[in-house]
Amino acid sequence: MDSVVPKLSWPPPPPEFDLGESDIHVWSASLDSLAGSATRLVSILSASERERAERHRFERHRQWFIARRGLLRILLGRYLDNAPSELAFAYTARGKPSVTQHPGARVLHFNLSDSAGLALVAVTRSAPLGVDVERIEPVRDMDGVAARFFSAREKATIDSLPEFRKAEAFFNCWTRKEAYLKATGEGISDSLPAVEVTLAPGDPPRLLGIAGDTQPAAQWTFSSVDPAPGFVGALAIRARGLKLSCWQWPVT
Repeated sequence: MDSVVPKLSWPPPPPEFDLGESDIHVWSASLDSLAGSATRLVSILSASERERAERHRFERHRQWFIARRGLLRILLGRYLDNAPSELAFAYTARGKPSVTQHPGARVLHFNLSDSAGLALVAVTRSAPLGVDVERIEPVRDMDGVAARFFSAREKATIDSLPEFRKAEAFFNCWTRKEAYLKATGEGISDSLPAVEVTLAPGDPPRLLGIAGDTQPAAQWTFSSVDPAPGFVGALAIRARGLKLSCWQWPVT
């Protein structure tokens, strides 16, 4: 198992920050660094979260689970001005989480993703959003996976690239599709081929269409959120004109 701790690229947050109605905040964190506080983080998890942590076969994966759930609770507790341990979560049939809030409370949308020991948490008050992160690494049977989950145009784009660019394009495509499906609450399911996005390295992230329909593209904003060398990330939200801020979670 790779033991390299991701080197985070984003700056720490300013001493004071507020989440306005047109803001999106995305946080990056090294789960291995947070795992050093696992004992404290376990104390703020729910009983069901502790049970889920214990189901992990490997100790490192157990600590990563504790770190990402603890981080999520700390961040959401700060935005909601609630004790992290008192937050309660509800889940849709496809597993998309939300925070149970009192009637009349300001809505907070969030999404969480992690890969190879690096976690992203995105929050906004504007609209449901999705975030995804992946480490760039060789893909076994890239042609077969692309043929199954990518559109013909997306696969043709990958095929046209030099070999050393193909993995980055593959994960650009994957993270942008998954961010969209997490924002809509659909999950991966069988919908990946219907979501068509830009993917060539250097091309701005955009939604091109859904099942051949280009009209939804005008309603969505896609952003690259690349938190560390060797990783790519994407954020999708059905809103326009929002301000995106990206920070790393300070380890204290």
